[in-house]
Order: sequence, then C-alpha cells, then structure tokens
Amino acid sequence: MLFTTLTLLATLAPAVLSVPTPMAPVIAVDKRQYTRPLAESCDLSKAVMAVAPTALPMPTGTLAHIAVGRGTQNYTCAATPNDNTAAPKAIGAIATLYNVTCLSVVAPQVLEAVTPIALSTPMTLDKTENDGPKSGRHLFTATGAPFFETDYGWIQAKASANSSAPTTSDKGKNGLGAVAWLKLTGTAGDFTEVYRVDTAGGVAPKTCSGQTGTFEVQYAALYWFYR
Repeated sequence: MLFTTLTLLATLAPAVLSVPTPMAPVIAVDKRQYTRPLAESCDLSKAVMAVAPTALPMPTGTLAHIAVGRGTQNYTCAATPNDNTAAPKAIGAIATLYNVTCLSVVAPQVLEAVTPIALSTPMTLDKTENDGPKSGRHLFTATGAPFFETDYGWIQAKASANSSAPTTSDKGKNGLGAVAWLKLTGTAGDFTEVYRVDTAGGVAPKTCSGQTGTFEVQYAALYWFYR
C-alpha cells in the first residue's frame, strides 16, 4: 500500500508541479519517468539531500541508495514503570525500507513529501507483503548497533552527529514531534555512511507515566546511503 501511494503521487507529480505557484517554478518532467521502476539506475550526482537545522558533516563517500523507512522507534520503561519523573529509554528501531532513489532526481518535491505520506499509511512489517520495491530492512543488533540490510549492500553503524528535526516536521500520530536527524558512520559493511533525514514522528512521551514495559512509536524517515 505504501509504494502504491508513492507511485500514484509520483505519477501525478508532473501535473501538480506544472501549476505555477509563488513558491515554486514551473517544472516540466516527462510523465513516463515516474512509471519506471524506482530501482532503475539514475544520475545521483543531481540528488540533493536536505540540510539539517544544525548542519550535519558533509558526506565523504558517493551516494549509492536512498530509501524511505517506515516502522517504529522502540522504548522501554521496564526499569521505571509508571514513573512520572523518569524518561523512557530508547532501545532501537525497526523499519521496512522502500527504494525511492530515483525520486531524488526526477521528482525532488515529491521526495520531500514522502515521509509524512509514509507515516500516514498503515504500517506492515510482514516480509511476505507484496508492496512494491522493498529495498531492505533496518533494525538494531543485540549489542545495540544500528544495522541496515538492503538489496544494494549493508552497514552496521554508529551515530556520529545529530540535529533536532525542523519545527515544521510531521509530529507523528502522538503529536510529540519528529526524531532527530542523524549522520551514522559505518563500522562494518558495504556502505560507509548513512544519513537519517526528513523524519516524521517517532518521539516518545517525556516520562514513563502510564508505561510499564516496552512500547513503540511509529515513525518514517529518509535514509541516504553512501559508499
């Protein structure tokens, strides 16, 4: 369902983007580009990643893949149940990754709208689901390291820089805000860097009041992979 929604939006993008507005120039793009598989090779030298409110360090590698992640940020209050003075502890995330690489080139305005759309789409983490070009998965290892496995390579990483999300970001289903933008540096794998940007949702309540164990907060984000 998520990929169907994104494909429809991408297909309609030329008509939408051809309407002049005070904020955007008229953009003419061949509609046929949007109906090609998103995994098709495209000129990524023209892709431009969003800039974080607090600028993240520039990539040192070459852009190889872009995916929208749809899943949950995971937290626990097991050690401090119902404690209105204790904050939930982050214990990782799990997400399905969908290939949106070529949208960054043929429809960057559409790419900017992807994460709120993804967050509003019912979540399915079933690996057998036939929902378009999944490019992989994101999870955390038993040692707490961020791990990404895609059709184009894998990476185990650690956070090396962060920025608060823009105040205009989608605040999520609980209305508490969007998780931080990150730069992650590879410690093993095919990729060398991953950036988490354009986040939507994922922020936990400030305290463990009403929480007794682990819980999930739905989120979406764009992941830019470099090698």
